[in-house]
Amino acid sequence: MNKVNVVGIGPGNRDYILPIAYRIIEECDVLVGGKRNLEIFASYKKEVFTYDSNLQGMCDYINDNKNEKKIAVIVSGDTGFYSLLDYLQSKIGKECIDVIPGISSYQYLFSRIGKSYKDYGLYSLHGREINWIDILKGRKGIFLLTDKKNSPSCIAKELIDKRLSKVTMIVGENLSYEDEKITIDVPENIMKQDFSVLCVVVIENEE
Repeated sequence: MNKVNVVGIGPGNRDYILPIAYRIIEECDVLVGGKRNLEIFASYKKEVFTYDSNLQGMCDYINDNKNEKKIAVIVSGDTGFYSLLDYLQSKIGKECIDVIPGISSYQYLFSRIGKSYKDYGLYSLHGREINWIDILKGRKGIFLLTDKKNSPSCIAKELIDKRLSKVTMIVGENLSYEDEKITIDVPENIMKQDFSVLCVVVIENEE
């Protein structure tokens, strides 16, 4: 039986994809992933399955083909940080999966601002509801994956509404791409700005 490879490809730029990830992808017959991630490997001329938002369809395809074909499921960032790994293991079986790590967005952003992330909470608001306000109160700071609903501007507004405006926000936009932008400012100013969909946020309490 072929193992299904779940491969993390980092923040987006080819330079941040690990050599082992390239090797595994070269050895596979089929690449499964979102359109943006699959475009990186278009020159490999592999069979592809684009799952978009049809996760059950993706799992059905993998289960139907994994015995005859070597499959790599490509995920952004690191496989262990709010990726598809848990879902795939529940649908395909943990014993059927090999995991190849990647560089996470929080690793990348903290390296760009020259800071350690060991004292920060690491969370995702991507399709999730968490009480990050209370979490922030008890930590040096937090890192948040965002989505359309929980944009940097909305996060800034919530900070102001909760009277937590005495913090610093760091917005990482299009990380590792040519149009990368890192904005460091107070919530009042962040709230007035527009950002791309590909954003992450760090919120730091005043020391």
